[in-house]
Amino acid sequence: MVIFLSVLSRVKCYLKTIDDPVIRERLLMVQAACELPLRDAADKFGCTHGKVDFWKKRFEDAGVRGLRTKPKAGRPRKINEGEELVIKQTVSKKNVTRGWRTVHVRELIAKTTDVEYSKRQTIRILQRWGLSRITPRMRYAHSRQEAREVFLKKTRPTWHVLKNLGGL
Repeated sequence: MVIFLSVLSRVKCYLKTIDDPVIRERLLMVQAACELPLRDAADKFGCTHGKVDFWKKRFEDAGVRGLRTKPKAGRPRKINEGEELVIKQTVSKKNVTRGWRTVHVRELIAKTTDVEYSKRQTIRILQRWGLSRITPRMRYAHSRQEAREVFLKKTRPTWHVLKNLGGL
């Protein structure tokens, strides 16, 4: 004799054994979707009703294995996570005052991992790390005070400066 458990009773059984917080949250979402309307369950978890329905269907189709995040498709990365972490820490900590240019990060990656990336791919990596590729130009950020004053004297005043001086 085959006994089919309802979705709700299977969720309650799994909640007793699963320790992973991400899977537990998704199980609780499925439980709420079984007990409440989808929109109320979504409000309870602060997400859309489509997301709640997505996890409920995944659980119904594949069980608790369906609640795990599937690996992303695409080409695997050329450098492993350990090497990436070392490079990220180096870029984040060293040369904080001067900043890193994309070319220098690209050279650092090539030197430490023997992997050549294009300039655009290096920019994508920096953005993934949460770093900005835009750094101040060295000639302005690290110039002497006298040189900056000479530069400002050579520039002509803008219209709002002339207006304040009574020139317009």
